[in-house]
Amino acid sequence: MFKSIYLVFLLYALLLIGFFFNADPNGGAFIDYKNHIVLLNDLKINLINTIFDYDKYSTRHSPVLYIFISFFYKLNFSDQLIRFISVHLCLFLPLIFYKSLLLKYKNINKNYVFLFAGLIFLSPSFWSLSIWPDSRIFGLIFFCLSIFYFLKFENEDHFKNAIKCIFAYAVASYISPNFAVFAIYFFYYFYKKFNFSKKIFYIIIINIALSVPAIIYLFSLDTIFLFTTAVPSKSIENLDFLNISNKILIISSLIFFYAIPFLLTKSITINFKNLKLVIISVFITFFLAINFNYNFDYTGGGIFYKISYFLFKNNFLFFIICIFALIFNLSLFKNDRKNLFLVILLILSNPQYTIYHKYYDPFLLILFTLIFNLNLNTKKLFNYKSVIIFYVYASLFLIFNFVK
Repeated sequence: MFKSIYLVFLLYALLLIGFFFNADPNGGAFIDYKNHIVLLNDLKINLINTIFDYDKYSTRHSPVLYIFISFFYKLNFSDQLIRFISVHLCLFLPLIFYKSLLLKYKNINKNYVFLFAGLIFLSPSFWSLSIWPDSRIFGLIFFCLSIFYFLKFENEDHFKNAIKCIFAYAVASYISPNFAVFAIYFFYYFYKKFNFSKKIFYIIIINIALSVPAIIYLFSLDTIFLFTTAVPSKSIENLDFLNISNKILIISSLIFFYAIPFLLTKSITINFKNLKLVIISVFITFFLAINFNYNFDYTGGGIFYKISYFLFKNNFLFFIICIFALIFNLSLFKNDRKNLFLVILLILSNPQYTIYHKYYDPFLLILFTLIFNLNLNTKKLFNYKSVIIFYVYASLFLIFNFVK
């Protein structure tokens, strides 16, 4: 365990070095943070008016995190100190992830579980969004906390853990509204447990009570900021926002990207030679490719989409990878319909046109290990060789983001 602590401490030290050098491996977090300086100053000067004029700031981020940061502005904290605090608040994410893994995987060597949780430190999004405070990473902290209490509820069957889960994902949703759709997942499983009982009635009332303030606030604005895009709206046809082909292919490719180390370690077994799945995946990819019109100039699209464009100036490689991604996804759906449910929610959680890799990093790693039913072979996942494979894979991805 001591050697594991040394390694994770080294990763923490590297994160601090990144902080002092203003690192931004994602490439957009610095600009995004600086674009909100005017908003932060306005919140500092006139909190109430700024909140109700929020739609005028051309941002799709929830105001909650910026309200929190503005209090530090009022205390005259320097920008660097605020960001230093942000980095250390974000350390709760690997900690909660570790605690959740221990709940999920009992009788597993804690040393390997600790190292697995340390993978968060190699996430480019964790680096960028903690160094340059962003609602996405803070929302993910509370969403991971909601999963922790959900797992406790499954293990202990205490109603209080269900309530804690609800409050945690409510906070996650207020900070980063994309997490709100996952309330459907939790409610479904609470309903399966309690059916039509007083407890499910309490859960419904609590969910409604927690959502009403957000609904009232959103409809008090002239424009609902959740659908604001980083791309000028005049550059995009209205139907492009609804192009499901873009979302299915790109999000499927991102899911496959995070599945690769699981496949390399053989902790997940997928038969890519299943002729039926291959034919279905080729057909679906071909159909979706016809309608695919994601514009590279608008940024985003995920790692495979970008590699395909940089190498060949077209989407052919991307579509080939999507075939394998769909074979993987269809295999998951076949194993458990819950996986299909979760993928649908992942798609719904991204209502805007642009689809960024950072939205799913390290989100998918957390979902894969804690929520998805992947029929994981824990002996092959939590061992020395597998940990090395995961760390090499994550390190290469982090380096790629620095040099891209």
